[in-house]
Amino acid sequence: MTFVEILIAGFLMVVVFTIGWLIASSFTGVKKVRNYENAVFLANEAVEAIRAARTKELGSDKSKGTNTVISDFNSDNDRYDKDFGGFVPEVEIGGVKYKRTVSIEDVPSGNKDIESNLKMIRVNVSWRASEDDTPVEFEVVTAHCDLW
Repeated sequence: MTFVEILIAGFLMVVVFTIGWLIASSFTGVKKVRNYENAVFLANEAVEAIRAARTKELGSDKSKGTNTVISDFNSDNDRYDKDFGGFVPEVEIGGVKYKRTVSIEDVPSGNKDIESNLKMIRVNVSWRASEDDTPVEFEVVTAHCDLW
């Protein structure tokens, strides 16, 4: 073997190693994006369920009732959760465990004589990144108000 053949073989090995590394890192990027998509879906599911409910059905962090939307999201003891895949606080998708917490706070009225039906909704979805086990969180904050 000549020195030129050894250089060409070494160069080809570097090229093959670089291509393999690029493919592996793109798979990691795809998995990271998929985890964020799942978190966005879980947060959006909560926001849409809250928007479909009336203000009096929502409950709040201070006054949690048993037949409220917030009690459905923060417990997995509802009868619909077991049979129909309802709103459970922890979901496992593709080997990744997502924890969804929903917070509903009453926004007080500036006028003490008028009741405010405005509520601030905060949905947090947290999980551990599969590539390096670091905690990741996605948060959505919105408002809900009806005058019915």
